[in-house]
Amino acid sequence: MVKRLEGKVALVTGCGSSGPGWGNGKAMAVLFAREGAKVYGCDIHLDAARETESIVREEGGAMSVAQCDVTDPGAVEALVQDCVTTYGDIDILVNNVGTARLGGVVEQSLEDWRLVFDINLTSMFLTCKHAIPSMLRKGRGASSTSAR
Repeated sequence: MVKRLEGKVALVTGCGSSGPGWGNGKAMAVLFAREGAKVYGCDIHLDAARETESIVREEGGAMSVAQCDVTDPGAVEALVQDCVTTYGDIDILVNNVGTARLGGVVEQSLEDWRLVFDINLTSMFLTCKHAIPSMLRKGRGASSTSAR
């Protein structure tokens, strides 16, 4: 590896896999670490995040993880603050959470609609709201959203 991300800090939401194998978040977190980034990851399922952390650490990379409901404004604010405290200002933000509920508007409940909206959109707003000030302090940064 070239270590193109040496000295960078990456925050990856949804860093665990929701099933067996490798999901997008796990793959990105491991690749960022292989490229030299310090990775701070979160997942609603802490065991899944810890599995990713274990892979990164076994390969000699730096990663810390936390459990986080990214639809909870206070939890997201605390997550970003802990990332900054642990590794310094954020260079890379990956919003890698998403969900879907099958069915059309007639079959959908309002609760399911709100859940999908909060997980897919509100979470991205919250992480950007709290992570972008860290990027502005550095004068640079990158944010992306991963389709699930």
